[in-house]
Amino acid sequence: MKTNAMLLCLMLGMALATGPANVPSRTAVVNDVNTAAPARAPYGSFCTMDDPPTKEWGKQLTTTYSIGVTPVQDTLMWVSCGQSELRIDIYNIKDPARPLVGSFPQTGTSGWGIRDMAWKASTGEVFAGFDNQTYHVYDADDTVPKNTYIVSGYLGTVRGFGYSPVEDSCWTCDFNTSPMAKFSITGANGHEVRSAATMASSYGIAVDTLRQCFWVTQAGVAGASPTLKMNFSYNVVDSFNAAGWDMGGGCEMWRDTFLLQLGQSTPDEVFCMRFNLVPPPSHDVGVTAIIAPGSHVGSNAVTPAAKLKNFGANMENAIPMTCWIDSGATRVYSASAVRPGPLPPGAEGSFSFSPNWNPGPAGATYSVTMFTAMGSDVNPGNDTCTGTTTVTGAVFSDTIRVHRLNSFAPTIDGNITPEEWSASIMYDISDLAGRGGTPQPAGSNIAYYLYDFAAGFVYFAMDCPNRTSRVDWDQFGPFMDEDNDGKWSSDSSEGNHWVEFVGGDEVLYRALLDTLPNTWEMGVAPSAMSASSLVSGHLQFEAKIPIGAEKWQYNINPGDTVHYFQYTAFDNLGTYAGWWPQSLTMARWANPRYYGRMIFDSIVQGVEGPNPKAPYALYKASPSLVRDRASIGYYVGRQANVELGVYDATGSLVKTLVRGMVTPGERTAAWNRTDDRGRRVADGTYFYRLVVDGEAVSGKAIVLK
Repeated sequence: MKTNAMLLCLMLGMALATGPANVPSRTAVVNDVNTAAPARAPYGSFCTMDDPPTKEWGKQLTTTYSIGVTPVQDTLMWVSCGQSELRIDIYNIKDPARPLVGSFPQTGTSGWGIRDMAWKASTGEVFAGFDNQTYHVYDADDTVPKNTYIVSGYLGTVRGFGYSPVEDSCWTCDFNTSPMAKFSITGANGHEVRSAATMASSYGIAVDTLRQCFWVTQAGVAGASPTLKMNFSYNVVDSFNAAGWDMGGGCEMWRDTFLLQLGQSTPDEVFCMRFNLVPPPSHDVGVTAIIAPGSHVGSNAVTPAAKLKNFGANMENAIPMTCWIDSGATRVYSASAVRPGPLPPGAEGSFSFSPNWNPGPAGATYSVTMFTAMGSDVNPGNDTCTGTTTVTGAVFSDTIRVHRLNSFAPTIDGNITPEEWSASIMYDISDLAGRGGTPQPAGSNIAYYLYDFAAGFVYFAMDCPNRTSRVDWDQFGPFMDEDNDGKWSSDSSEGNHWVEFVGGDEVLYRALLDTLPNTWEMGVAPSAMSASSLVSGHLQFEAKIPIGAEKWQYNINPGDTVHYFQYTAFDNLGTYAGWWPQSLTMARWANPRYYGRMIFDSIVQGVEGPNPKAPYALYKASPSLVRDRASIGYYVGRQANVELGVYDATGSLVKTLVRGMVTPGERTAAWNRTDDRGRRVADGTYFYRLVVDGEAVSGKAIVLK
């Protein structure tokens, strides 16, 4: 009996040194099992669920050792066989007898073979995990893997394998030796979602989108192998043990109603567990999340949007939707419209409201309410979703403008103060699109940039409000293609750096060459400095990197335009907060051809007021908060070709105020808050830019109602 053999192995393991968990034993033991499970599994055979699963049917298997299971094409069931057999058996899942209809040999595996599997119905693919962070992707009509991937940021066997059609993402786990990790369907962006120490003897993972949870099978000894119910916040909330259940292998959902589990017993058996759900109501649509605005927004206009779901049994059309945004007791935004549909039962959808909402000044906080008002809805309890949003004052832009310092340089101590960075534009570079991993809300990474060509430094500051701890490998990476040619020089780092905290703060330079990934050079960047701290109550970085012609310096000049990319990440598991530009995909991060644009303002003396010794000067606008009209003062020391314009946060010209030859002296220009076509501009942040014989300087004014 397998259980007896397993107990024998456990006793032998107490007397003999154990080897790596992924190496098959040379004894007669045939179970890929975690012998430490009795001391580590914190959940027993209990269940508090309102709809506990019941066994619908079982299929006993005749193989020596079965490991994983998944439904395929709704009519078939694949079961992986390990050790000496190393094949995949195919059964007719719909026939009550579940007959074997075929099999094929595993390719590229050895030892235990393929563990857990998952089915992606939209593309007809089967994911199949095995050793060394690896998994195959099969076409369901083929027996040869069409792709093989490695899970990044993960060091274990791909034992558990779960796939979500909603997020188009995957999860894996490996007993208690590796964490539960989430990654893309190609293995990229792998990062920890639950620590190894809390995974007990976890073996299989199934994603249950209907019940909004994971089902995680355990591969311990009898009595310590429950199936865990884990919510989408990765907390274990319940568990169950089916009658006759011994220890678990792979698992997967079928038809949203059944959970298939591979039970390792004598003989091995596939358990089909049915969830006895209460019939859904006839008509029930609810708002499940506020998509936008997020918890933080910049100064740009926002398109309010919500996520909704049809919880009912009927197809829904013409769903009325409403959005309110309030500042205290004052309603500042109200929009209602109808989502046309169709929205099938169980389906999720989204809806965007019109017109856009223009946030107020930095620091303002608003309450957001979104709801449905469908007359036939029988469950009003899920109709409404509420949240709050705070204006950061930062801008979202595909162009970064680096202004020069005011009177003094920032102190590199990891504590961002407004006085030090007042000359910088605040940029929101949060990873909104999830290019680095999981999408992050606006305000997750606020960035500041300044330069001082006289002192010879470029200054950076990264504010991460959602990060309240500091651990090793907290970091950000600026990548600068200095000559703006869309490729890396063969003998220069071109300003690629790694600003990190690993027991202390340091700045490394790294040569990111055209021969990537074959060639890397790395070392401490001389004269560079960085500091991180939690003085503000959350994580902040400050850094400066020298300007010059050496490899570890920025070889730039006033007025230069460069290609630029930056990420901000935490720990060493690929948890990203910042990613700029948003259009850059993970696959193209090393290619400067796809980077965003960074512009260093030219040196022009004097920005505060008239200075007879300065060749050119741009004064502050009066008033600085523009509601209807502003007066902009400027000065030229000699006759020169002058352009003075107003630009929006993306760097686009809005209004030309002056263009042509101007005689020496002080001048003023008026702006009536219109663009070049005479249209009144929207609320937001705008910049004045003075160009004198090719030399430029900018100033900022915030436009309000």
